Amino acid sequence: MPPWVASVPRCSCFPRGRAIGRPLRSLAPYNWPQFNTRFLRRQYATTLVSPTAINARPDVPSRNQELYNALTDLHKTAEQYVNLSRVQLALRGLAAQEPVMRIAVLSMDSQLHAQNLARLLLADPLGSVAQWEKELERLDIEEKPVLLRFGEETDAPSTSPLYKVLMVPSPTLKSHNLEVLVSTLNVEAVEGPLATTRESAQDAVLVPKLRATSARGLPVPYPVHKTLVAGQGLDRAVSYGRFTADSPTNMGSMIKVAIDLPPLKEEPQSDAATQYSVINTNVGSKALTSFRESIANSAIYEQGWFRSGLPNLTQWLTHGLQPSEPIKPAMKAFIGSILNDTEATIMKEDALELEKLSHSLTPKETALSILNHLATWAELSHTELRDQLDAAFVARNWHKLSWWKLFWRVDDVTMITSEILEQRWLVGAEKRGIFLAGRMDEASYPNILEYPQNAVLEQGLPEPYIIESSVSEKPPQQSSGTVQTALSTEVRPLQPWHAQISTARTSLIQETIPPLQALAQRLVLNTLSTTSLTSALSALLYVSMPTISLFEAGAVAALGLVYSLRRMQKQWEDAREMWAVCIREEGRRTLKATEEGVRWIIKSKDEKSAVDDEGVKERKAAREAVRRAREALGRL
Repeated sequence: MPPWVASVPRCSCFPRGRAIGRPLRSLAPYNWPQFNTRFLRRQYATTLVSPTAINARPDVPSRNQELYNALTDLHKTAEQYVNLSRVQLALRGLAAQEPVMRIAVLSMDSQLHAQNLARLLLADPLGSVAQWEKELERLDIEEKPVLLRFGEETDAPSTSPLYKVLMVPSPTLKSHNLEVLVSTLNVEAVEGPLATTRESAQDAVLVPKLRATSARGLPVPYPVHKTLVAGQGLDRAVSYGRFTADSPTNMGSMIKVAIDLPPLKEEPQSDAATQYSVINTNVGSKALTSFRESIANSAIYEQGWFRSGLPNLTQWLTHGLQPSEPIKPAMKAFIGSILNDTEATIMKEDALELEKLSHSLTPKETALSILNHLATWAELSHTELRDQLDAAFVARNWHKLSWWKLFWRVDDVTMITSEILEQRWLVGAEKRGIFLAGRMDEASYPNILEYPQNAVLEQGLPEPYIIESSVSEKPPQQSSGTVQTALSTEVRPLQPWHAQISTARTSLIQETIPPLQALAQRLVLNTLSTTSLTSALSALLYVSMPTISLFEAGAVAALGLVYSLRRMQKQWEDAREMWAVCIREEGRRTLKATEEGVRWIIKSKDEKSAVDDEGVKERKAAREAVRRAREALGRL
């Protein structure tokens, strides 16, 4: 049991008690209700699951069952190293017969630029300008992202506080079961040192944050399978390069960057598999408008359309979305990127731990250094206790409490004794203990350690380790010839080991000085009353008995005075000596208990360090979950 809770001083100046434990009440497990609901196959990737279906298991196709279980295990095991939003999107796709693919079009400028680019990629050149195109071109469109979903324009779209839904009768969306999110990407807000974090770069592109229109406006992650980043001018290309400086370079299949530059004289030569493309939306918009005006402008449309660079984006948009067994190539690449990111995060954590260990002392060296400082602290503290108390008990203030000065110094007992404890009793040891506690905290040693049950008996720890309860103020009761003492079951709360000295000093002031003050007042009162009674008796004898002389009557008064003063001298000097011995002994006990407590902490930490680090176990389990998921993905 910890020594710092044994703050009740143990000397004859105050009572002792025995700890009385109280068993903890067991908590009965809560029986959660079971919901027998049927899993509803969603129509869209953004459909929310009903709260009553939280325990329902999805009807996963048999071909995806192994990979689904592996990703579920990865979600539980490696939650600290994996992007949970992306894993949930992958699980949702594996649980569906025909998963909905999400693609984001993020603009580094205004959202209007991304809306215009999405319109050009999804517009039907053989038809007239549709209503959804007009809504995308409006300047007064709502300041929130737009979700383009397949459907007739007459269909009532679902509402969401995160985005505006537009139903688009596009063959591209229908044939590939596709949804397109149009939003913005602020690359300037995280340029500089923050751009090296994964959350600021790759995750910000593949998991856009949508802000709700509520009062709180908390961002909500919206993971996608692929992202098209659009910007205008070379400055945006430079900004995006700084933004994704630490991101993987082989992300061309999932992230595409389209930079809008002035039109070129010739058709730009760029492959759909590359990560960067040069486009010009103005040329593409004019080509689309000319073809819609007349089919005779087909040559102009073809020339302008290819000069705009948009065909490469159209090809990248549908790349990997063709129906394939058992899953689409884009879905397979998406799951593979999740596993790669998880492995990269685990490797970074391993590197950080290795770097931390390389720049720090070994546990044995740290423990040896702390023990050396502890030995120095104990030696200085015991020396300080001896010298300071010796100086205090020969000082002038202590002699002010001599028995013959007690008549006019009786009210100064509390002040003088409190001053000795506050200024002379282990003041330097307490300050050095706080410094030692700081060194232990730097070495990751705990400040408070709960000892196991029966630790005092098993380890042979000193007596101050026993938790004691304070004795109540009720007087003893006589019953059948035995003395019964009422004990309080209140146990003092745990305190840091370096606060033991302060706690013991407070206990000494509260529990030893009041009895000493009361004794001084009682002795003065008894001496004065005894002297007064014997003097009155002497006067009565002299008056009532003429045969007694004045000398004989005065002898009675002198006898009473000598007796009362002698009794006062003996009792007060014994009490002063007992109090001095008490605070010396309690100082030694406190120093011993503090020293043993620190040694126990160091010993316990050394035993724990022999066991595998918890972080190492977590990373090992996460790495194993990634391996199983990669094997299941490879078998597909």
